[in-house]
Amino acid sequence: MTNRILYLALAIPVLFSTQLAADDTAVVNDIVQKAKNECAAMDNGEFHTTEQTITLHDFTGDGRPEELVDASQFSCSTALSLWGGTGGTYLWVVVDGEAYEFLAHQWKVVDVEGQNVLLLAVHSSQCSDDIGPCFRAHVWGDGFRTTR
Repeated sequence: MTNRILYLALAIPVLFSTQLAADDTAVVNDIVQKAKNECAAMDNGEFHTTEQTITLHDFTGDGRPEELVDASQFSCSTALSLWGGTGGTYLWVVVDGEAYEFLAHQWKVVDVEGQNVLLLAVHSSQCSDDIGPCFRAHVWGDGFRTTR
């Protein structure tokens, strides 16, 4: 009986983390499928992505990387900018089955003393300015946090 309890104690977290990963992948697939559908709705456009569309980064610090979807890697044969404009391009980070959406001109993941920080180059209006560069840093803490 003790071995059976030990097996269940070890198996449940593995099953749970596998389910979370499957939930994240389903959300990522939904994001990409929605973009594909949006493109097709634009005069039967052909949708394409690159190998850099989905990348993996551990933002939560749990040792399991989260999936990041970068719409700047989407293209549609019949539309130039379905997923962005002067404010930037959409970017989603999927954590535990939830998509966190950002808008950025460029992005980079920076390691700061073991913590992955999502650094976004955003529209200057995000810094209460008319011109010049503007950056926003996001860190995980039961959701993404940043300063305003």
